[in-house]
Amino acid sequence: MSRAALLAWASPVPHRTAEFVEWYENVHIPQVRAAIPSIEEVVRYRLVDPADPERQPRFLTFYDLGEVDVADASASLAEAAKAGELEPSSSMDLVTDPPVIQWYIRDSGAL
Repeated sequence: MSRAALLAWASPVPHRTAEFVEWYENVHIPQVRAAIPSIEEVVRYRLVDPADPERQPRFLTFYDLGEVDVADASASLAEAAKAGELEPSSSMDLVTDPPVIQWYIRDSGAL
């Protein structure tokens, strides 16, 4: 096993940012944590685009998974979704700027 991270990008439907943030913080993150118990820390970032300050919000959530097998963590998250344990929200943009998730392991190679 290696140290791993899950990165998730997501955007709210226009004009529903407050609802999206409320759901993400109080429903979605706890449900993801329940599905992947090894999560040690969750940090969220909001995209800042100096060239377009009116840009629709986009968020990045960094889940520090600790020492975990990524295949097992991914399977656990998929099982939780299939079992209905990840409550969706109509405030998440699934069309214009859909969510993206990526799994990473710590690279022990020299940089």
